[in-house]
Amino acid sequence: MFARIIYATLIAGLSAGLVLTGVQAVRVTPLIHKAELYEHASEAATHDSHAAAQAKEWQPSEGFERIAYSTLANVLAGIGFALLLTGTYVLCGGVDWRRGLLWGLGGFVTFVLAPALGLPPALPGGDPAPLVPRQLWWVATAAATAGGLALVVFGPRWWWKFVGILLLPLPHVIGAPQGAGAGTVPPDLETAFITASLVTNLVFWLVLGLTTATTFRWLVLPKLGPNA
Repeated sequence: MFARIIYATLIAGLSAGLVLTGVQAVRVTPLIHKAELYEHASEAATHDSHAAAQAKEWQPSEGFERIAYSTLANVLAGIGFALLLTGTYVLCGGVDWRRGLLWGLGGFVTFVLAPALGLPPALPGGDPAPLVPRQLWWVATAAATAGGLALVVFGPRWWWKFVGILLLPLPHVIGAPQGAGAGTVPPDLETAFITASLVTNLVFWLVLGLTTATTFRWLVLPKLGPNA
């Protein structure tokens, strides 16, 4: 059973990660390249020593190396989230492709859409808040969204569902950490990047939900028995 779960997770995560890389190459990467041009132009105009020091930090070179690192990161993320979804299917006793899409949509809302309402995807050259507060807020928002959705959908009593409804907006009432000022990226480019990032991640999560449901029924479900 464990080996079948791992095989199902690897197949689904690899598939979704490769799809994400392909969509990013078309929709997201060109916008990042444009933002980097503005960033480099701003550094050259201001001769910012801090920006120059950051520019000397290691980063993958353009072309194959950058694509390879992006693909690896996307596949690893796909495998991790696929393991989470597959484990959920085991606990629920089974899934079909329709429910797989719903679980994928739930993952998108939990890990992408809800955090993006307070901390939208940022381009190079932006002015984000410090890293640690952003990470803490992101984790709290994902946890509150996951818990709230679980209580609303699976809560056995109405008051559990009510608690879930209250839990969903809580991180946004508290507020996300924000940067101190404006960055170098034009607003229209930033808006296009946010939209492209959300659409790309939606595709990723729907593909992940569909592929995990398919591989689960193909590899794992036969071992759960006829009553699953």
